Amino acid sequence: MLNRANGGTRAHTVPKFYLNGFVSHDTRASREPFVWVGSLRTGEISRKSPKNLSIVRGLYDGQGGFIERDATIERHLAKIESAAAAAIRNLAASQIGNGVGVPPEIWRFISWQAARTPGWMAFIDQWIREHPDASETDVLEPPPPGFETAVRRERLMCLEDPSTGVRREVIDAEEIEAYRKRGWKFVLRRDDHLELLHWQAWYFQVRHFPRLCWTRLQPPEGEFFITSDRGVAWLIDGYHGETPPAALRDPGAMVFAPLTLRLALVGRHGTDPIEATPRGINCCIAAAASSWVAGPTTEVVQRALLDRTSLKGH
Repeated sequence: MLNRANGGTRAHTVPKFYLNGFVSHDTRASREPFVWVGSLRTGEISRKSPKNLSIVRGLYDGQGGFIERDATIERHLAKIESAAAAAIRNLAASQIGNGVGVPPEIWRFISWQAARTPGWMAFIDQWIREHPDASETDVLEPPPPGFETAVRRERLMCLEDPSTGVRREVIDAEEIEAYRKRGWKFVLRRDDHLELLHWQAWYFQVRHFPRLCWTRLQPPEGEFFITSDRGVAWLIDGYHGETPPAALRDPGAMVFAPLTLRLALVGRHGTDPIEATPRGINCCIAAAASSWVAGPTTEVVQRALLDRTSLKGH
């Protein structure tokens, strides 16, 4: 299971600067900015400050595959967020159709955001445990250029016998494979999740997302985009974010990345005119969410929760 440390750095799994792009216009000068947050479990909608939303202590306090001993995913994310904050502001201030492209700082940000949330990390944990025999062509991509230069480091991996609960720590690849053939399953710990996060973000950035044709969308006046605890979501053959990233090869795959309440990126295969409404995008964001959705008005959040319920049939 995903290990959420009790101590450590106070980490925003959805960055505060990003949530500030979805705050309510009703915020008064004497009051903190806030978003309306809808709970997927209860349906309750409440007001929360971005600084107090989506926090897990110590989640990114680890090397995550970096060679440098003092490097952490937390520090790396801080650099990505700082660069993305200015890039999103500039893109949001420009007019659609003026030739301004999406800068690399934003592609990097949405790639890491797609891989870093607790909901996505828990899904990867579930996928690995429940689908141990999935073929590599089903769930893996050929490595991107540069993979061969990565420094390989061996460390102990934890495996568990699901019938007895007995666990073993193993480092040898052949021994690991022998346990796997006997039905033992990986138990992913925080260091495992952080390395997978790093690799997955890289794959999103250099492999999955560049394949798609991206469109920048702005909603009509009076309509807004929402976000969630998984603000980058995809729809593939009726599944909302519940498939491994390799499924983005599907010709019908679509990726939704709202950047502010007035700006979203939509990626898909092909260059046919896109048919997507703010309500439809918000429904997909809500459908892929794990715990909550957030937006600038109670109405847009309520509509997304209702559409999510209708889509999922409960």
